[in-house]
Amino acid sequence: MRQLIIAMILASTALAQNTSKPSLDDQLTNVGRMLQAGRTSDAERLLRQAVPKPEDEPAEPAGIFSATGLHDILWALTGHYYLGANDYANANRVSAERLRAAEAKGAAGAGHLPIYLLLMAEVFRLQGKHAEAYPLYVRLNQLWIRNQLSADFQKRTALGYVECLIVRGDASTAETVARPAVDTDGSETGPSFHEDYFNTYAVAMDEAGHKAQAAQFEAKIDAGSRRPPAANQQDRDLFRARLASARGQDFATESIYQKWIAYWKTAKSPPGFDPKEFLQIRMAALVGYSHFLAVRGRTREAQAIQAQLTAAGCRAGTCE
Repeated sequence: MRQLIIAMILASTALAQNTSKPSLDDQLTNVGRMLQAGRTSDAERLLRQAVPKPEDEPAEPAGIFSATGLHDILWALTGHYYLGANDYANANRVSAERLRAAEAKGAAGAGHLPIYLLLMAEVFRLQGKHAEAYPLYVRLNQLWIRNQLSADFQKRTALGYVECLIVRGDASTAETVARPAVDTDGSETGPSFHEDYFNTYAVAMDEAGHKAQAAQFEAKIDAGSRRPPAANQQDRDLFRARLASARGQDFATESIYQKWIAYWKTAKSPPGFDPKEFLQIRMAALVGYSHFLAVRGRTREAQAIQAQLTAAGCRAGTCE
């Protein structure tokens, strides 16, 4: 999610710098400030003032330098900030409304679909509603096959799709889908900067019954990664925690989250490692635990975790 949100923020900034319409620049600035301050409902009200109804928006192709593209980015960010605050009802409402509006435009709305399909899929997945998320990831994969899915959405689509496949009991297909791509010359891609893919594949191998191969692959990841081995093990464990949660194994799920939250309280960053990325690694278990608690109705505990994340500079699943 972090990469998706950063991509949207960069695109929004580029638009603000290139548009000749000051009103859009003002809108971007004000909405961005509201979201950063956690005033997501205020940001939504401002967006609705600009374009009261989704069907009133121009049906031009969506691009980041168009007015339509700006609204896509801002609305998706609004949905993600609701989701990051565990406000699933509003995240669901915004994503469903925007997705319906894009679908209603037919071919003219095709360019608007990926951003809202992914938002809706993530809203369901993070609530543990994998049955509802699965067909949305299927649609995203179909767009990918037709070269209609931008690189910004491909990784989150692939990882969410694999998770849904495993929860559905199709670990064999998940293992096939998760296998890391090879370079154009046929050589293997290394794990550095691709750790998410590699760690997901390791878990998929394990789930498919190839435990010895999975253990060997995990060792390969840790040896070739630019990140500390604990960061990669956490990736794998947090994936297993989401699977355990989907299977109703709450004790095992909570144990994993608590283990890593405790670990990162004292762990030190490797010399020269990007401090923002290290913060993201340290907060990952807290983000997942917050969703787990909120979905289980443990609101006060989830709010306490949210307060810790906000104090660390993390909102909507990303840390600055």
